[in-house]
Parts: sequence; structure tokens; C-alpha cells
Amino acid sequence: MRTNNKILEQVVSLLTSIDLNIINNISSKKKKEKLFKYLNEEFLNIEDYKHLLSNIKLSKEDVLELLYLIIIVISGSEKIKFKDSFSETKKLIKQAAELGFTWPNSSSCFDKVNEEFAELQNAIKSKNTKNIKEEIGDLLFTLQCYAEIRNYNLNDILSNSNNKFEKRFSKLKEIAEFENIILNKASSKTKEQLWKKAKKKVKLP
Repeated sequence: MRTNNKILEQVVSLLTSIDLNIINNISSKKKKEKLFKYLNEEFLNIEDYKHLLSNIKLSKEDVLELLYLIIIVISGSEKIKFKDSFSETKKLIKQAAELGFTWPNSSSCFDKVNEEFAELQNAIKSKNTKNIKEEIGDLLFTLQCYAEIRNYNLNDILSNSNNKFEKRFSKLKEIAEFENIILNKASSKTKEQLWKKAKKKVKLP
């Protein structure tokens, strides 16, 4: 089973566009249902992410569960520092590469990314929480391996995705205010229209 590269880019973009200040506040209080509602209303009803869901071929409920588990990790609610984990992964990759334990090229590494993504999909379908968490870790680890082979700085990539979303969402809020739209009361269709307007107005390099 192979996965379109664009889907994986969209997954990363979705994860890095989530406001961790809001997530920390919700997840620290263990309000899982409230977090699901926030993710569903703010992200999964936007056209970009509805397209992503259709490509992944998982139910919205399964995707929400997956996002919840990832967010619990990266938000620090289990005292796991995402940046520190990236640094540790980079060190492990370097140590392995020095002994020749690595992929010969980025293409073969990306085959492994596809494999891990497929395994994660299967884990979600089986509803085995322990296995899902393990597969999320394997996928993130392999994505960093791919980034290292291509000499990409994963922290910079995530930062760029954050900045892109921040600019677009800031513009979206400006448009909403100008049009007298209250975002948390707006329909999914209205939010989608605002998002498209913001994307057109924000010129990215």
C-alpha cells in the first residue's frame, strides 16, 4: 500500500497548524470530548481537511482519535517535550548512520514512511490504543529519518507550517471581524469561505 506524498504533507500541516495554547488548556483538564469538538469545528470541516480525510479513507471519528493521541504527546500533558524528542531522534539517526545502518537514498526511506503510515491506518482500524501510539511514534521517527537524509531541518519545516497557518488564520479573523462574523457561531460553510478568502489575500513566499 502506497500513500500519496501530498497526503503526508497535509497531515503534518494539519498537526502543526493546531494552536497548542488552546490544546494545552483543554487536554490538561482531560476534556477529551471538548477537544474532539474543537478539532472537528475548527479544522476538519474546512475543505482542505475534508479532502485530506477522503484521501486517508478513515472515518472522521478515527482521525479525531488519532489527532487526540498525537496532541496529548506534543502538547506536553504527559510531560514529553517534543523538541527534546526530535533532538534525541536526530542523535540516534546519526549514530546508526555512522555504522551504515540507514537507507541508501531518500526514495527508499520514503517507502518506509508509506509502510509506517499504512501500519498506523491498520492500528486505528483495530482500535488498539497501545498499537496506535506505537505506530504514531514509528511514523514520526521515520519522517525525521527522511528529513535527515534530504538535509531538511524538521523543526524549521514545522515552524514554517506554523507561520503559514498563523498568517492565514490571522487574516481570516480580520475578515470575519470586518464582515461582522462571530467565528465560534459561524457555520462550517462560512468558515470555509473565510479560509479561502484568507488564503487568497495572504501571499506566501
